[in-house]
Amino acid sequence: MAALPFPGRTPAAYAMLEREPRFDPSRHLALEPPARVWTLEAFGYGPEVVAASPSPIAAAGPFRVLSLEGVAALREVCLALRGERIGNDGGLRTSSYVAGAAYRSAFVRDLCHSPEVAEFLSGIAGNALVPHSMPSQQVYINYAPDDLPKAVDNWHMDSIGFDYVLMLSDPATLAGGKFQFFKGTAARVAALLGTTPGGLTRGFTEALPDDLVETVVFPAAGYALFQQGHLVFHRATRLERPGERITVVPGYVALDASGPDPTLVERMVRYGEPGILAELARHAAWRTRARLDSVIRDLPATDDPAVVRRALAEAAADLQRLMAALDRAD
Repeated sequence: MAALPFPGRTPAAYAMLEREPRFDPSRHLALEPPARVWTLEAFGYGPEVVAASPSPIAAAGPFRVLSLEGVAALREVCLALRGERIGNDGGLRTSSYVAGAAYRSAFVRDLCHSPEVAEFLSGIAGNALVPHSMPSQQVYINYAPDDLPKAVDNWHMDSIGFDYVLMLSDPATLAGGKFQFFKGTAARVAALLGTTPGGLTRGFTEALPDDLVETVVFPAAGYALFQQGHLVFHRATRLERPGERITVVPGYVALDASGPDPTLVERMVRYGEPGILAELARHAAWRTRARLDSVIRDLPATDDPAVVRRALAEAAADLQRLMAALDRAD
């Protein structure tokens, strides 16, 4: 199975930056191993969850991604894109962000599609990862809100499997704006918040027990934390005084499509981002093609209709799931 290529057509709502640096991995990357690793088992997840996941790792970091030149170049791009940011004043999630940056910036797209970064993250995960098959999920750029009392991003879980949170601003200049995650399972934090694990993708403002919260200390701009965001409850706290706080969050997906898909298509059909329904269709078709290849290659020579029916149903599960989500959205 190969990574899904970037689509040849860009939604009309997205315009490319006219002037920006050109990504050069030899100059802009400075990859270094993570300082610490947390496993799903250490978070309290049981054997079934660990076995169903493409990686036993919950989170890892901080680790260096960008050189000083890389920080400066990506910051230039993010400031140029800031005029495209979306405000989320009525929601409980990210207050100020840019979506679709992989469509808008060649530099950002090349960073997200860097084979060096994908190989590095795959080494941490212990399984092959590639840029997310949906371009809108390949990267988000988050900015500190203009309204100081608002959190940069409230407690939540992600709608995709893997990402890394790259601090692009100098942490030493910031008061507040800390990245934190909950050291426990989805079921445990859901019980603390009086909700269900399925409801954790929306934002939460409640305080959590200090002994269960890890605050990530980024040594400098250009450092990141890797996580299985759909299994790690996390947030970015509010700033205590005005400051420039920019994080870039590239998303990834496991290359092996044999396991369950953590991409929350049921939620994404309502995102409203340009072209996202076509992205979802390509994503489901990409996974289904890999599963059909498995049927062609591995189905035993059998006349048992139950075996054949089960193989075909499993191969078509992602398409069926998306079509059901689209029906409900209608």
